[in-house]
Amino acid sequence: MEIVLNTSTQNEDASTLRHLKWMLQKDILSQDIFLIGGPGTRRRKLALAFLEFTDREVEFIALSRDTTEADLKQRREIKSGTAYYHDQSAVRAATNGRILIIEGVEKAERNVLPILNNLLENREMHLEDGRFLIPAARYDKLLKTYSQEELDSWRLVRVNEDFRVIALGMPAPRYPGHPLDPPLRSRFQARHISSPSFEVSILTVYNNKIKYQ
Repeated sequence: MEIVLNTSTQNEDASTLRHLKWMLQKDILSQDIFLIGGPGTRRRKLALAFLEFTDREVEFIALSRDTTEADLKQRREIKSGTAYYHDQSAVRAATNGRILIIEGVEKAERNVLPILNNLLENREMHLEDGRFLIPAARYDKLLKTYSQEELDSWRLVRVNEDFRVIALGMPAPRYPGHPLDPPLRSRFQARHISSPSFEVSILTVYNNKIKYQ
């Protein structure tokens, strides 16, 4: 499998290209990805480089101990005196076939784990406005038996088959956070992302300086 570099990624080191190739293989297999490693920005940069390589749209959510169900699903807002529900990043990614980047997955509290589990394993999510997300294969199967109007009346929403999740996290308890719940961990294909060596970092900075001189 060959990865073709464009002008903005020609300075990537060999290890980065190996990571990107692995991520591309998992994407082809329709598998969600978990990039785990120590503090730093390399995991996020890898995820963004993958988006650039594949020309994909992205939704982003950073988890914390204050993250609630509403942050993943829908928020109730009032506009001109009328209350309505506004889809959050996970719902937008699922319905539009985007990649959802979840940063700080080790910080997920117990109240959001069932939602993440169900979205990752079954591609399902019950929304506060009465709609229900279901996987593309099941929706398409129902569409062979029932009309589009009937499925709409049942408030069923098709999860796009291009929807993927890239989770970014650090190992706990070495770092602050919760050990990743085994059922949640099993939903991902994980890869350890080590920080670049000091020599590689210096060479990268040096090469970039030469490039822009």
